[in-house]
Amino acid sequence: MIAARVIPAGVSKEVRALLPLWLGCIVVVWAGGLADGSGMFLRVGFVMYVVGSLALGALSVGHEYTNHTLPLLLLVPTSRRRIFAIKTSVLLAMLVVLAGVALARLPVTSAGREMQDTAVVGGMSFLGGAFLAPWLTMLCRNPIAGAFFALSIPAGLLLGSEIFSILLLADAGTAAGEHVRMEIFWSGMVVVSAIGAFFSWRSFLKLQAIEGPHADLALPHWFSRSTAHVSVDARRGSPVWMLVSKELHLQQLTFMVSALYVCGWAAILLTWHSTIMTIDQTFLIMTVVHGSIVALLAGSLASAEERQLGTLDWQLLLPMSAARQWVIKCGVVLGVVVVLGLALPALLAVLKPSIEPMRINWGFAATLLIGAAVSLYVSSLSGSGLKALLIAVPAAFAVLPVLAVGEGAAFALVGLVRVPSIRVSPLAGFDDRVLALEAAVLIALLLRFALINHRSLDGNVKRVWRQLGLVLGVMTLSAITFTAAQTLLRR
Repeated sequence: MIAARVIPAGVSKEVRALLPLWLGCIVVVWAGGLADGSGMFLRVGFVMYVVGSLALGALSVGHEYTNHTLPLLLLVPTSRRRIFAIKTSVLLAMLVVLAGVALARLPVTSAGREMQDTAVVGGMSFLGGAFLAPWLTMLCRNPIAGAFFALSIPAGLLLGSEIFSILLLADAGTAAGEHVRMEIFWSGMVVVSAIGAFFSWRSFLKLQAIEGPHADLALPHWFSRSTAHVSVDARRGSPVWMLVSKELHLQQLTFMVSALYVCGWAAILLTWHSTIMTIDQTFLIMTVVHGSIVALLAGSLASAEERQLGTLDWQLLLPMSAARQWVIKCGVVLGVVVVLGLALPALLAVLKPSIEPMRINWGFAATLLIGAAVSLYVSSLSGSGLKALLIAVPAAFAVLPVLAVGEGAAFALVGLVRVPSIRVSPLAGFDDRVLALEAAVLIALLLRFALINHRSLDGNVKRVWRQLGLVLGVMTLSAITFTAAQTLLRR
């Protein structure tokens, strides 16, 4: 009662909706300042700041969609201007505090190019989360789409500033060219942020709950043809193909990420001769970022979106075993990762003679597949795709310590038995075959446990901890076994 008198009900509601994500981002960003030799904490903290800022902006309005409370919000006898002001105030306060923690804990690099300046990326993430993400979430009626496009627009401005600086100056790599590029970028960000703020306010005043409780991603109406007079008939066909089609429909955003990747690849071909970095380096950076996003997004959407759309209950009642449905789902997810994350970049590299043919990197392929398996496991425990994606990002990085524990135990065992023919150090002694076997075991475990969680409608915390303990134990045992086998082969 006392808290209700001090904090208005509207403010308390918004704080409760964003508080778990905000606190999680604060903790991860603060931990990013911890010193470690590999710099992994710094990378995780910075990535979490960027993703968290955009996710907070998207959830400011998007939690009404994910929790199905939008009709109730619009029925509240309160001015929409007041509701929007409360949402914006809470969002800005949280973003400012998060940015302050990031500035205090994460080092700011000097001005750089190709998305290497943490100040530039952090600033555009703040503006995107504050002014673009709420508007784009209402426009697409999907928080994941809102966060994704809120990052894509500033990234497009950054690439556009590169192109304009090349057109204006013969050598864009000089200090004058860098100054012009930053002026163009920040001027564009100010204009885009002002447009986003205006349309966020206008869209919220005209917001309507027209999509119902099972709303899927809805693109603006000018991107889709009218379906007012289209009759819906019962479709007949192979049940397997219909399930595959359903799974592909859940991956709309994943395909959109790859479409933007292709557009970025085309833009790089137009400007590569004037940039500091070679086209192969730039293409490699884009490929790694694109593959990581595809792997995490494809797995996050697979199971959690069915809960969000309300289709999981009746999906489990289909005249097909849950195990077979799960095999189809996993096949689609891993197939999307292989096709979009690996085959598409290789195809684009072959199409341009100036780019060297891309060789298959088995380590990168295993990383993408492990990331997809981790995100799919997290998705089986989440109620929405956005929550699954936010948890999957740090969870994917947490796989490295799990593998390190297994490898450390394996090499400790090798040291105890004192095998003179092997002199290796932890994290460096496994060959590609052992790493592939270990990755296969981890993926199989995660997919198996994800199936159990997917068809269980209750969230059992004890079951989750038991599964994580089994993963750690089996990975340690498999590392010891594979190391022993490798030892015998070398002897």
